[in-house]
Amino acid sequence: MKKLSRIFLPLFCSLFISNVFAQNKQQPDSLGLPGDNLNLYAVMELFQSSETLEGFERKLNASTEKINNLDLNNDDKIDYIRVMDHVDGNTHNIVLQVSINDKENQDVAFFIVDKNDKGGVQIQLIGDEALYGKDYILEPNYTASADVNETPNTGFVKQSTKKTTDANGNTTIINNYTTYETASWPVVRYMYAPNYMIWTSPWRWYYYPDYWTPWEPWYWHRYYGYHSYRYNYYYGNYRYCNNYRNPVARNRYYGRRMVSNSVIVVIRSGNYRRTYTRPNEKSAGKMEYVKDKAISPNKGRALEEGKPKIKIENPKSTIRKVPPNKSLEKKIQNNNQKAEKPLNKRPSKVNVDNDDKPKNTKPSRDNSNENIKQNNTKPSREKSNENIKQNNTRPSRESSSDNVKPQKSQSSGSGNQSGKGRIKP
Repeated sequence: MKKLSRIFLPLFCSLFISNVFAQNKQQPDSLGLPGDNLNLYAVMELFQSSETLEGFERKLNASTEKINNLDLNNDDKIDYIRVMDHVDGNTHNIVLQVSINDKENQDVAFFIVDKNDKGGVQIQLIGDEALYGKDYILEPNYTASADVNETPNTGFVKQSTKKTTDANGNTTIINNYTTYETASWPVVRYMYAPNYMIWTSPWRWYYYPDYWTPWEPWYWHRYYGYHSYRYNYYYGNYRYCNNYRNPVARNRYYGRRMVSNSVIVVIRSGNYRRTYTRPNEKSAGKMEYVKDKAISPNKGRALEEGKPKIKIENPKSTIRKVPPNKSLEKKIQNNNQKAEKPLNKRPSKVNVDNDDKPKNTKPSRDNSNENIKQNNTKPSREKSNENIKQNNTRPSRESSSDNVKPQKSQSSGSGNQSGKGRIKP
């Protein structure tokens, strides 16, 4: 039994370790650590586009940006990330930190923004080693220029001079920054302005701004699917680096680094691995991005600035030309002529002579009118008026008035007068 236990125990341990590693390493874009739920490439892009550190903190925790997906205290609610700036001369250590409870804080990542004597600014974003592993460093794609004393990682110099094409055929041109260009970022100009007030977030555990309400975090695959449309831009403008440009600033940061024992316990227990249990939600994350940006999913990843946009054109349809058919054209003409006849009139029956002149049995309208005038028994209006004047027994008004006057003089003494033709004196 002892011999068998000696044989199977190493095999069991090796299988257990391989399973743990397989759970941690979900796919190449995953670190297998809690830091997977805060994409530092997206954080760097947000930092570049922000105007102040206060605005940077506000957008970092906004539900509309969908950058913060951290739940370090395992309460199924998003953690609020506060931003604090520690200034030492021309160097800024900008710390991103989460309050785990009323007694513990956990650093998530920190920026090192360092200004040199020539006016150039070097920027690096370092993830905390408890959440991202040791020396997880991101920086802009600095170009190798001797005039600004650049010393970029040699492993990325060749990559910055070529184009990359993904599986969908989208071409990404690597953008190269100089320290003078990073010095022109709005938030960098803000920090080095003469009237700059050092920003330290006033929020802490249980005391958060009114505009912020925690929400339920996504599973990692949905979060990854949402940001997958932006990866060409992320990798084209920022890169991974394995050396510190200002080791002194890095050592000063580690002198004030905050680590939560509760987070370490959660990491060691492996409870955070449940976020990788929904790989089928990756497509839901992609559709969420399409909905938020109001874009067509058929355009692939060439959507935002820094990448060539793809124009999708519908193929021109070819119309087949049919040779002319004379017999068919005659039929169409005959059909058109038939269609011109009025539909509401019945055709009259016409006898056609050799001269093709119709002889209508009924009198025409003009002849009928003449016959009616000749055979009309009623006299016209003028003749009837003349006959009335001639045959009228009643005298006209003028003649009657003349006749009445002499009668009045003759019968003035009589008391009886007829009512006909009576005229008042």
